[in-house]
Amino acid sequence: MKRIILLMLLGFIFIPKLQAQTSVGGGLMFYGETALEAKADFNVSDRISVSPAIGYFLTDGYTVFMISGAGHYNLGDPESFNYYPLVGLNLISVSASYGGFSSSASNVGLELGGGATYSLSDSMKLYGEVKYIGHGVWSNNIGLSIGVYFSL
Repeated sequence: MKRIILLMLLGFIFIPKLQAQTSVGGGLMFYGETALEAKADFNVSDRISVSPAIGYFLTDGYTVFMISGAGHYNLGDPESFNYYPLVGLNLISVSASYGGFSSSASNVGLELGGGATYSLSDSMKLYGEVKYIGHGVWSNNIGLSIGVYFSL
């Protein structure tokens, strides 16, 4: 799990700009529990972008990480208001320890949904996403992400 997180962080740092618009940021994710989310958005073409994210859930008694990547098909204007359907995959890892015993589980799941960005300035955008997140560790659920992107 630590290797995956390290690779994701290195990817955020060393992936070259795929086009003129690359954004990084973060916010909150609500998915049964609340999570802190770090997120990026890389434009591949005028209409297609990819968005990797890492979420750390704020839970008592156990630790939950989710790493995800989604593809967006942009339908709006990226310079003002953009909206998009999305499809992606996630890896969720849950671990807990109590009284000297520890246990962990992880699973890969599917994400389907949509989102939007709204430009506040040339270098800052609000984002919001609603998505179905399916996997076997927790029950299938609807997730909501909100946050801010900063353009590089």
